[in-house]
Amino acid sequence: MSSSGYENYPFNISSYFSAFDDGQLCQKELKEESTSWRSEKYPPDSHVLILDHDKCTSKSNYYDDEGIDKLLESPKQPQIRFILMEPNVHEKAAEAVRRNEKAAKVLRANELQEETSKAAATRSTKSADSSVLVDEKLRPEVPDELNVSHDSLLKILKRYNFAPGACSHIRGQEQIFGSRVNRDGKGEIQSFEFWYAIRARMYLRDARKDADMKMTIVTNYDVRNKTTVVLIKYRSFNDLPDHLKVELTDKLKELVAQPTTAALAENPFALSLFHFNSTIQYYRRAARDPRDSVRNEVRKAHQGRKQLESIDLQQLHLTLTSLDQDKVQLNFILGVIKRLRKQHDAFYKQVRKMPDLDRRDWLFYRVEEELDRFENQITYFKTSIEDVASTAQRLMDLMFNMNSRFDSQANAEMAKNAMREGAATRTIAIVSMLFLPGTFVSGILGTNIISGPENEPSSSASAPKDTRLLVSSQWWILVVASVGLTALTFFCWFIWKRSTDKAIDRREKDLEDKV
Repeated sequence: MSSSGYENYPFNISSYFSAFDDGQLCQKELKEESTSWRSEKYPPDSHVLILDHDKCTSKSNYYDDEGIDKLLESPKQPQIRFILMEPNVHEKAAEAVRRNEKAAKVLRANELQEETSKAAATRSTKSADSSVLVDEKLRPEVPDELNVSHDSLLKILKRYNFAPGACSHIRGQEQIFGSRVNRDGKGEIQSFEFWYAIRARMYLRDARKDADMKMTIVTNYDVRNKTTVVLIKYRSFNDLPDHLKVELTDKLKELVAQPTTAALAENPFALSLFHFNSTIQYYRRAARDPRDSVRNEVRKAHQGRKQLESIDLQQLHLTLTSLDQDKVQLNFILGVIKRLRKQHDAFYKQVRKMPDLDRRDWLFYRVEEELDRFENQITYFKTSIEDVASTAQRLMDLMFNMNSRFDSQANAEMAKNAMREGAATRTIAIVSMLFLPGTFVSGILGTNIISGPENEPSSSASAPKDTRLLVSSQWWILVVASVGLTALTFFCWFIWKRSTDKAIDRREKDLEDKV
């Protein structure tokens, strides 16, 4: 195959129509420049795992740019070809998580961590058509870098006439379902394409990290040659989902190596179903930790205030947010399964020419059975996640309500103390008012009302001293003034208190009316 003109993809492919295909957007998605981690960088040379199955024989190998050119130029194409794109991760987090004893224990208990020995074993792959181990050349781990060069990717897309609408999945964050049926001038179907992306994710509470992997599957079925090319991309922000990547790659190699895979060649929908099964099991294992953690915290909430205060509210909120994201992704996967069923039915009607359900082959029913099983499993796990999320939400509501209750109790206790202090203050004020008028009058009158005896010179030194108290004839003025002023003071205090109480009552009533 001549690779000339691949730079103008998708404008130079036979199936391109500007009314339906946005070629300019496609070229922007595939441009060489990388503006962020969302659009990966291209390497100087490719290092792509390509797996072929053709009539019960299989072959898998890693190819550089030169090897890809030779592979694409070959006139003979296998029945089934998988092209695996594996971008490098943006962040290395697995090693730090392994040093976190609690987080590592959770990963091991739920079979979400790749064992060191198995990780080393993945450095070499066994060729499906040979018993010789083929060493995998380790490419430089440049963050956010694809394993296919820009030129090789465009050559692959042009060679197999991939739809421009799938390019935002191939390099970007798009996650929608798409399909296209190519026909010639006579209306005969030339190819049947469909593409989608699903996510497997989990939230590791003890490390406060997300493990999120996006699986993009772009399938092109050549009707005339009855060959299928599947472009697969596994992408994650960090290396926490590496265990899932290894599992999927092993399943892909097993699928290609099995002689019975030849029977699946005429149904492209059967070739990527293993992604759903692995994704479902990943959600199942990942849901154990938040479920058990939320249950433990619910028990704490009913063991008193001290245990309630030990619950990490921020951690609980992050868990609830992650569960909400799980529900969104599971709902999307259910939508993908629904659309796959619709396209599967259209494939048998338009391509296989089997409009009647009763006349369709066993493979159609087997695929439908698997999709039905996936749908039921995902619905169950979605219900389970919703239950955990609602439990977490109820726990947060309970924490707020109990904290409000504790605050109310504290405020009530403070109010009681304030009332006691107010009563004591009132007693002191009353006693002060009782003595204040007399003190005031006594201070004014001084000592002119009551006095001691006058000191007159005595003629005899032995004469007795006069110790009598002399009371003024106007002593009653002190009593009348003291009693009168005391009564006046209490009367003024009573009038002031009553007017103040009325003002407070009016203010509270106005506030209630406004509310």
